[in-house]
Amino acid sequence: MVMVQDPHQILIVEDDEDTAEVVCTLLHEAGYNAVAVDRGEAALQHIAVTNPDLVLLDINLPDINGLDVLKQVRERSFTPMIVVSGFTRERDKVTALEAGADDYLSKPFSPEELVARVKALLRRINWTPAPETKLVVRQLELDIPRRQAFIRGERLHLTPIEYGLLVTLMRHAGQIVTHDDLLRGVWNDTYAGDYSVLRVNISRLRQKIEGNPRHPTYIVTVPGQGYRMPL
Repeated sequence: MVMVQDPHQILIVEDDEDTAEVVCTLLHEAGYNAVAVDRGEAALQHIAVTNPDLVLLDINLPDINGLDVLKQVRERSFTPMIVVSGFTRERDKVTALEAGADDYLSKPFSPEELVARVKALLRRINWTPAPETKLVVRQLELDIPRRQAFIRGERLHLTPIEYGLLVTLMRHAGQIVTHDDLLRGVWNDTYAGDYSVLRVNISRLRQKIEGNPRHPTYIVTVPGQGYRMPL
């Protein structure tokens, strides 16, 4: 008997009814289970109860700002989250990423781009490099089968993007990993040439693994080239 994998559960947080309906339809057609809520408070309750596989989160909500929803979720969960916003400034994207978003999608977006972003993020969650079962760099350790990271024996709580960055850097420990190679390895071609999204996520990762993030010893900047993890 062939076992069919359950479709991923996606929560759409969008107060515009027409937009929510269109996005739900797109995701259903792509093979996902999608439900929508139109308030931030409802989103927080839904996430706490159902623990969806991914959240599409609009910024402009009538009760709670989407970034505040994002921050509250990140206090207790690393559910993959894509922020969707009509704001297109670089600063707005960086702010969302700094708050804990895994990706940022500007309105208006094409159906193909939306589905591609969702598929890419879910693929990163399920991706496991082979053939390693464990990666160790000094006091930093990755348990690949369990997708868990530890620093000095303490477990790190990483977003899918942070985990992907750490895997890539640790697999190439002692070498320079260029900005473009990191972007390609973690985001595929989604953010080709967009170094701001890389800088934000490297900064977040340093906050979690470095004793002093201002003077990093695990993720060292190589000016004009990329980053290196010393052995």
